[in-house]
Parts: sequence; C-alpha cells; structure tokens
Amino acid sequence: MMSVSSLTDYNISRERYEDYLAKPIKERDLFTQYDGLIFIDSGGFKFLNNDGIDGSDFEVEMNQRAVYEIQSAMGGDIIVNLDYPIAPDDSHADRVEKARKTAENIHTFLSVSREFEGAKYLTLQGYNYSMMSEFLEVITDSVPEGVLREGFDGIALGGLVPKKDDRDALIKAVTDCREVMAEWDIDHWPLHVLGISSGAAPILAAIGVDTFDSSTHIHSAINGKYYKSVTEPINIEDVDFSDCDCPVCQSDLLVERMKGNAEYKKDIAGPIAMHNLIVAKHEIAAVRERIQTGDTDALIDYLEETFSHDQTMRRFAHKVVNQSLGGYF
Repeated sequence: MMSVSSLTDYNISRERYEDYLAKPIKERDLFTQYDGLIFIDSGGFKFLNNDGIDGSDFEVEMNQRAVYEIQSAMGGDIIVNLDYPIAPDDSHADRVEKARKTAENIHTFLSVSREFEGAKYLTLQGYNYSMMSEFLEVITDSVPEGVLREGFDGIALGGLVPKKDDRDALIKAVTDCREVMAEWDIDHWPLHVLGISSGAAPILAAIGVDTFDSSTHIHSAINGKYYKSVTEPINIEDVDFSDCDCPVCQSDLLVERMKGNAEYKKDIAGPIAMHNLIVAKHEIAAVRERIQTGDTDALIDYLEETFSHDQTMRRFAHKVVNQSLGGYF
C-alpha cells in the first residue's frame, strides 16, 4: 500500500521523481522477491489542501490525469480515483460540492484508465448510511450507475482519517457502507477502508472489511511501542524478545537494533514497525480464518478472548457481536 501523495513528503528533486516513475515497483531489483499486490491510493486527502508536488527544483500540478499516470507508471495493481475527502466540520453544501468534484474526476479516471489491467476502486465518502447514499446519488447524476458498475471493481471507503481512533464511528461507517453497497447491488465488491488505526482492524474485518491501510504500526514504533497484540503495546525497554517467534524477533541483528544499538533512529524503529505489522496481520488472519469456516461461534469466541480484558476495546467487541453477529444468546 502506498499513496501518490507520499511523493510530496520529502522535497525530492526532479531527478529522483523521474527515477520513481522510470520503472514499475515490482520490476526493480529490490522487489524481485515480492509477489503481492500493490495498492496505490490517489492522495486525495493530502492534495485537497495542496494541489501539487512541490519538489526541491520542480513542481507538478496534480489532477486526475496526473495521478493516474503516476499510479500506472509505478505499477499499481489496485488504484483509486482522485477524490475530495470530507471533513467532520463540512456543511451539507460542502459535502455535495466535494461529491460533484469527485464525479468530475471519475469521468476522467474511467477515460484515461481504459487500458489499465488491474483493479479499480471507487472512492466512497461518508460516516453513515445517509451520507454515503447521497454521495453515490450525486456521483450518479453525472456518471450513470451502469458505467460505475462496469468501470470499477471495489469500494475504497474514505474520509475516516479524522475518526480513525473513534471505534463507534468506524463500526457504524462500515456496517452502513455494507448496507449501501447491498442496496446499490455492489455488495459483491471488495471493501477497502482508507487510513484507520490498526487496533480497529480485527473488529472491522469481522464485520465485512476486506483490506485496510494503516500507519499505526509505524507511529507506534517511532514512539518506542512494541505490540504484544494490537490492543497491548508496551515500551520497547520492557520487551522480552524471546517470547515472540516472528522473523524480526528471531533475528539477532534486528533484536540488537530494536534494543537501540544502531546509529540512526530509522534502523531502530524500522524493525519494531515490521514486528508490529506482523502482529497486526496475524490477528486479522485469525479473524478471517474463523469467518471462512462459517462458524460464528468461533468468531465470537475469538473476539471475546482477544478483547474481554481490554476496557477500551471490550464494549466495541460486544457491539460487533450483538449488532452484526447475532448476539451472545
């Protein structure tokens, strides 16, 4: 997972920018052993306030055509249209106008990406059923429903970054999104949620989210937090690395770096972040394994075992069980 807007973070030179676009990611020597998918976000959340790439010796104006050219050049397997994300303090008129501008970009996106061979996800904005439904209604004023169904392969639910730590809001947004998708006859599409906290990922997987992107594992590592689980980060100074069998903690070199024996902070935080990501992925996999068996009781048992002793998360786990999984009784 990466974003076009990542290119705005480092005040890069034109030479470096052109190098990034010279060859698809998976064709580069560094990634020859990588056999996964590459999801490239459009960067709408950042470009809403900064409409271009401002490099050290060049500038690039960002619009839908420019974003798609970058996504394509970098070899994205899954891409999304450039959207105008909503904000909690937006008025109704603001949200409608952002949906209208997003519809304009969708027109361009579907036109320039005709030859794209990967999957295309439609960005959907909203915190609840009525907001998402209205967003799609505004979109389809300009782009017919049939064109959307033929042109896209999945949904990327956005606008939730300001609410990424609000579990109630995330649960409502996902359950309402699935309801809207069913009413619009696109419930067979995969659902990706943009920019959430990894601590919420297992619960959201239980109620129908297929994929996520999150930087929580990185920010936790930068702050010296090591995951025993996604709900139990501990200070790196208190870690017994022998308790973990992940590849990071089984490497003497990386353990020494996590202990602080490295010249640069990135070499200390990097292995911690990778460990945190592995823990998060394992917990999501445990949820999905239970979903695939079709055994709701096994999923409920997992949520209870995982979150029952965590005061912050327990009530959200119970909410998922009671509202989405048929309850305890």
